[in-house]
Amino acid sequence: MTRNDWCSIALASAMLTGCFRPPDATPTPDPFTPGPEARSPFIDPRFYEGNVTQEVAPPPISGGTLQLHDGWAIAADADRDRIVVVDYRRARAVHAEVALPPGAEPGRVVTDGAGRAHVVLRGIGEIYSFDPERPRDGERRAVCPMPRGIAHDGARDLLHVACRGGEVVSLPAAGGPSVREMRVEGGDLRDVVVDGDTLLVTRFRNAELLRVSVEGAVMDRVAPSVVTDPFNGFIDSTGVWREAVFQPSVAWRTISMPSGDVAMVHQRASDTELQLAPGAYYATGFCDGSIVQSAVTVFTDHGASRAPNLGTSSLPVDLAVSTDETEIAVVNAGNQSGESAVAIYPLAALETRVEDQGCMFPNETVAGVQNPVAVAYGEGGLLVVQQREPARLVMIERTTGQRFEVDLGGESRFDTGHTIFHANASRGTACASCHPEGGEDGRTWLFAGLGPRRTPAMHGDVTETAPFHWDGDLPDLRALSEVVFTGRMSGPRLSGTQVNALGAWLDELPAPVVTPRDAIAVQRGRELFFGAAECGTCHSGAMLTNNTTVDVGTGGAFQVPSLVGASQRLPVMHDGCATTMRERFDPSCGGDAHGATQRLDDAQIGDLVAYLETL
Repeated sequence: MTRNDWCSIALASAMLTGCFRPPDATPTPDPFTPGPEARSPFIDPRFYEGNVTQEVAPPPISGGTLQLHDGWAIAADADRDRIVVVDYRRARAVHAEVALPPGAEPGRVVTDGAGRAHVVLRGIGEIYSFDPERPRDGERRAVCPMPRGIAHDGARDLLHVACRGGEVVSLPAAGGPSVREMRVEGGDLRDVVVDGDTLLVTRFRNAELLRVSVEGAVMDRVAPSVVTDPFNGFIDSTGVWREAVFQPSVAWRTISMPSGDVAMVHQRASDTELQLAPGAYYATGFCDGSIVQSAVTVFTDHGASRAPNLGTSSLPVDLAVSTDETEIAVVNAGNQSGESAVAIYPLAALETRVEDQGCMFPNETVAGVQNPVAVAYGEGGLLVVQQREPARLVMIERTTGQRFEVDLGGESRFDTGHTIFHANASRGTACASCHPEGGEDGRTWLFAGLGPRRTPAMHGDVTETAPFHWDGDLPDLRALSEVVFTGRMSGPRLSGTQVNALGAWLDELPAPVVTPRDAIAVQRGRELFFGAAECGTCHSGAMLTNNTTVDVGTGGAFQVPSLVGASQRLPVMHDGCATTMRERFDPSCGGDAHGATQRLDDAQIGDLVAYLETL
């Protein structure tokens, strides 16, 4: 598909989904009754053919699950808890499959100097190391509760694993237990890249790139650039008019380039004031108008590039750079149907430092690829794309255009709720754009007439926490889908069974796993929480909420949020006023109306924080 074809698709989608739609004077149909059809060209077509709810819910998409090495393609299949090794150079067929424990959720893959492969098992806190010739004879090793990224340090023959909780664990590549563990304060770690004697690690939600010493100290930090939105502005809290900007967020994937530079595919989010109206999430006028857009930033010794936003990109979960560094491929997991699901750009255009480049469309896209999750370049210009559903590798010789596919087999994992959550609803925005991996983006959005509102997380039995939104104005998931997915996101109207399927999938999202650091402090904090501090008065039950709307001295009456995984979704409170759990107890984030915490001394606050960090 060419650039002009892409622009036509974007325009057609905008017309279908409300950008140019005349006002509709007819009453809004009940969301449990199919309304006027507005088909998105990006959603998996099976969405329209009937509802499917898997007995075991497929995990949220994380991307970046493919590695090529010496003729082997190693694909981590999180949907089916397996690793598939493909001989793509000789047999062009599946060589072997490794069945993993249920819930293993294999993710990032790396190979070492001896040709061994190492796969992060996100769901069970381990890595699996093996020889691709004999993948079933591998070794499972414990690393941390929530491992995410992995890199091989060739100089020391070590593996470095970055974990969501802030741990960076080092293990011998040849086998055996960990030899070092350090902790990066603030956590939320994603990918790791070896750079001499230091490590570069990313934070997932704010897209920071940290340079970390072997002791775990942050030596330097840099983030992708902001980009001015020339079409929007607003009056800030001080009464001053300012231009809106797109700020970096959600670093889906970060890799080392052949040259030694580092490339990150991430989102940018607009800080413009959002209206509470249909189509409000396409209010920027920039690219396809979405308030969440995609970008690729290249980090060199001179800093971060100022690359443009990428038009009609949705959920950019992976990227790959060709071996000659002439082009870059981006996986758009939100574009499930195959329309612009894998986009290719000239690398030179993404490395520019020219100010505010605006919007860029790809030179071409890979046709006939559905539900992609990963991409990699091999020798001789080979491009390999991993599909999650159906499970398949699509291989394209970039020099000749020759294409061949390898079916990875396995049962279908299509799930209606999973599809809705990850789908590009119309012009770039998916539920997962603001709730990556079923969590949240770390952002506090500004809504007209409401003020700042922090993105809530979706982990745990979220349907048990209704009513929804901070103001408690949406009584159930039916109302939420109508107002947000169909309304503000301009997505297709959901039937009752589709809403139920979405709820069933959301309720299976696992809560973050946290390891207590001080069990005695945690116990003291628990006693305070349900005792003298009176937190348990409202934060009760399995989800630690009584689902009521209460004024706790923070400027109005707001929903009592679930505290499940609270320490993993900082900042907290409706306006994000607490960037740490301890800051929650600052008077500016609520006084004695928010529990009886003002009478606690500093040590007691520390104990209470220790307990909150285990939830």
